[in-house]
Amino acid sequence: MKKNIMKQLTGTYEKLTGSISKLATWFMEKGLCDYQEHIKFLRNLQELRSSGTGHRKGKSYQKISKVFDIQKENYSDTFVGILNDATAFLRYVEKNIDKL
Repeated sequence: MKKNIMKQLTGTYEKLTGSISKLATWFMEKGLCDYQEHIKFLRNLQELRSSGTGHRKGKSYQKISKVFDIQKENYSDTFVGILNDATAFLRYVEKNIDKL
């Protein structure tokens, strides 16, 4: 998918790194509106994955755990929130699929 997105980009983005950045640029070039909220969610989710599990005492984990409200230690509620945001992203893509 990443290669297909890069083929569709019209600008020169040699220094564009990271799949989420490429996705954001693709959405922008396709003229999609209100995609920034979804890109922010994806970046936060990636940060949670990167700083989670083995690094739960680090500052990055403390910061991102506040974003997802993990501090309250009700992991099932946190998971439901993440699933709701992920579902909203998929619905956004589905709604705009004809533009992509």
